[in-house]
This record gives sequence, C-alpha cells and structure tokens, in this order.
Amino acid sequence: MSFSPQISVIVPVFNAGAQLVPSIESLLKQSLADIEIIIVNDASTDSSASVIDKLAEDNANILPVHLSVNKGVHEARLAGLAKSSAPWIGFLDADDFAKPGMFETLLSSAVDYDVDIVVCGSNRVTSQRKIIAPKVRFRRSEKVLVNTFDRFCAYEFGSGMLWNKLFKRSIIEPWFDLHFPWRQSINEDLLMNIGCFYQAKSVYLCKEVLHDYVLHESSATANIPISKAYVNTYRAAALAISNFSGLGDDTLSKIIDMYRIQLSWRCYQVDNAALILSYEKELREATDVINDVFPAALALLAARPRPPVVNVELALKSLFHRCLTAVGLR
Repeated sequence: MSFSPQISVIVPVFNAGAQLVPSIESLLKQSLADIEIIIVNDASTDSSASVIDKLAEDNANILPVHLSVNKGVHEARLAGLAKSSAPWIGFLDADDFAKPGMFETLLSSAVDYDVDIVVCGSNRVTSQRKIIAPKVRFRRSEKVLVNTFDRFCAYEFGSGMLWNKLFKRSIIEPWFDLHFPWRQSINEDLLMNIGCFYQAKSVYLCKEVLHDYVLHESSATANIPISKAYVNTYRAAALAISNFSGLGDDTLSKIIDMYRIQLSWRCYQVDNAALILSYEKELREATDVINDVFPAALALLAARPRPPVVNVELALKSLFHRCLTAVGLR
C-alpha cells in the first residue's frame, strides 16, 4: 500500500463471481479517494478468486485476502480486520452498493461531530438497483451522547448490520478477535455491533441514505425456514451472553432484553414447536453455553415482551386527520 488510507473497507466474499465487480466499482468510484478496500475470499469455489486478483491487479488500493478454508462471513470479516490499517473501519457486502459519496459523508460526519460511530440510511433495492423500500431510515440527523448503548439495544439505530456504519478503529479493535465456538451465519454482525456500541461514547445518525441493500428473493437467507432462523438467533443470543457477560449485570440485562425483543418478531415465531426438534443438537449446545454463564437467561429469553398498546382514540384521530389531508381539507 503506497498511501495512508483514511478508511479500510472490509468486503467478505463467497462465490460472488462476476457480480462482485459492480459492488467493488461502487467503492472505487467513491468521492473519497483514500480508501483501502480489503476483499476477503472465503475459500470460494467459483471464479471469485480470479475476479478479486484481477481487481487488485488493476487497483493499487485493493488488498486481496484468500482463505484456504471456508470459515463463514464473520471469520472472513475478522481476517479483513486483521489486515486493515486505517483509523476508520467500514464494511460492504459483496452484492451491495455504496453510493458515490457514502464514505466521504460518513467520515466528514465522524470528524465534524467528533463521534465514535456514524450510521447512515439504506434502501432495499433490486439487482438493478431499483428501490423497493427503505431498510434503515432516520428522520433527521442527530448526534447521540446519552444512553447510546440503551438506544442501540432498543433497535433505534437499526437492527445491527455492519455495512451502513463507520467505526473509529479504537472502538472496533478490541473485538478483532471475537471468535465463536461454532459457525454463526445469522446475527453475527449484531454480535460485533454489541461490542462496538458498548465501547462508543458518541454516535451520529446520518439522515442521508447512502447504501443500497440488494434483496435477492432467491437467496438462502431470504428463504431460510422460520424454525432455522429462530434456532440460529437463539444461538446468537447464547454467544452474546457468553462473550459479553463480563460487562456487568446491567449491560447483560440490556443485551438479553434486546434478544427478547428480536425473538418476539414475527419472522422468528415458530407456530409448531415440533419444527425445531431436528435442531436439538444446536439448541443443546447453545443452552449449555448460557447455562455455564447465566442460567437465569434461559427463562428471561423465553419471556416475550408485550406488544405496544395503541390508544384507539388517538389512532382514529390520526387516521381522520390523514384522510382530511389526503383530500385537501387540511
């Protein structure tokens, strides 16, 4: 590397093939030039390795990392972090896109407002980058100095993804060795974020939508059975309880509450308990981890939070006012 990058962007890759090129080009076309792009090939079996090497050959700011054994997206990110050199760290998934001003805006916000983490908005888009719906959106930009970890645990900053954030190196570096006893393929980014937001003293929420999240209806993640999603999220909760139990009872209770909320979402609600019986080994493994650290968490995770109660009168008034506005009477 012949320059000192301001930002290292980690891109984990597994069998991305030619579709990787447009995503990497979105980084190469950034208005901020001083970006180190670390592409980690997680032992792909397609053409990804040659695609990555060609990109690195043509662009001096691309650092290729090739893993000999497929370890999953979390370990691939850790391998990229170990190679990073910049004072700020960002992420991009291999099929998503960074808008041209994304990292310049994130970095300027981080410096101008003197914060540890910057979070921006993201849109769900098709493969052709046609907007489907917002994925993360903030009504206004805001510097957060109080209750940052509480608000993170309440999902006020999004659901825990890494790719719409910029991290000060000192905030994320303590978690460069956050290894898990098993391969965690769901919620692994939230686990990294727990550590980062616990460390952070200040956060900036950027109202600009600077990231495109490509929604592939045929992807394995999109079609994962609810029973498997529940089991993998329960296992993530076990890892969170195990890895962060040393942060104190108050912090641990917030983390457990966060997973209680997540497991209450419809996409994790298993209608028939028999559907998860085939995952007995995985559930037992996770339960043993929780039991070793904080057995009471088993009961706490099972206690689902109540859904929010909406005042019917206020809801009807709001609907009435919206109707009047729609027909031009307000």
